[in-house]
Amino acid sequence: MKLIKYFIDGLIFIIHIPLYLIFFLWNGIKILFTTLPKYIYIGLKYITEKKDTNNPNQNILGNKFLPYITITLSIITYLLCIFIATRWYVQTQRNKKFIGTLNQDILAIQHDNIKKDTPDQYEGLTKSVEQDTNTDSNYINTNFINVNLDYYISKNSETVGWIQVNNTNVNYPIVQHTDNEYYLNHDFYKRKTDIGWIFADYRDNFDTLNNNTIIYGHNLINRTMFGQIPYLLKKSWFKSKNSHYIKLSTKKTNSIWQIFSVYKTPPTTDYLQSKFNSIEAYETFLNNIKNKSQQKFNIDLDFTDKIITLSTCDDIGTSRVVVHAKLIKIEDK
Repeated sequence: MKLIKYFIDGLIFIIHIPLYLIFFLWNGIKILFTTLPKYIYIGLKYITEKKDTNNPNQNILGNKFLPYITITLSIITYLLCIFIATRWYVQTQRNKKFIGTLNQDILAIQHDNIKKDTPDQYEGLTKSVEQDTNTDSNYINTNFINVNLDYYISKNSETVGWIQVNNTNVNYPIVQHTDNEYYLNHDFYKRKTDIGWIFADYRDNFDTLNNNTIIYGHNLINRTMFGQIPYLLKKSWFKSKNSHYIKLSTKKTNSIWQIFSVYKTPPTTDYLQSKFNSIEAYETFLNNIKNKSQQKFNIDLDFTDKIITLSTCDDIGTSRVVVHAKLIKIEDK
């Protein structure tokens, strides 16, 4: 009976957690905009009111020093909170507006330019892809995306491609800087923002494609950028075979990549190697990242395969969520 009681108590507690969060959030907002200004006003009134200077026992400096410090810190804290909240709101709205524009553009592009898969499109594939024996019907019916990047390059000359991850909202242009820091806090228009952008590792070569092409993005609370990549860890995502594809459009090619590994890992760089000194080193790398997967995709890999890696933070921010996919289909533009 005690076990049942503990189970019920635990279940009730779990159900109440969202209510507690909403309650404390509401109280925090109420204090920020009502109670805190009230005490700032009282402090200012106290500091500016006239004191009885005829009383020799009254230490004016001593009486005012602490209120001065307290009221100054309160005002600074209040203004800082307002600034952070306003900045976050403006950046989020700006990001939503731009993403809305991108989505309209890509829908128009896809309507006019998506190339349907036909047998002759398999001509010109890389050797490893030509030998692929995958008979999955989703693989056969998966379409390329064919994005004309000229418009986006005119807005940002560092645009190198467009990425789309099936059954997520990941559908963005990719940018590339000379380092892996710049686009952590700059958007597509190179404006300073905590939202950042989807960006390629500075070592990537989108003309020839490295053994491992690496792409990064923030996991945002509103689930934009790479915010839905952690969904790939869920079994419900894995069960849908149509979810297992990443589409890439660059200046020279359109390509489709099949996911073979998804996992969470502590912050590390072992999965971020892009070039390899030997076939053996590359095969060892492929086996390691394949064995890390939390889902079993049963996809064969060898040294002739090229792969793509997506990297983001988990929802807490203490670990990384990593996705690997191999090239299965490519065409020249």
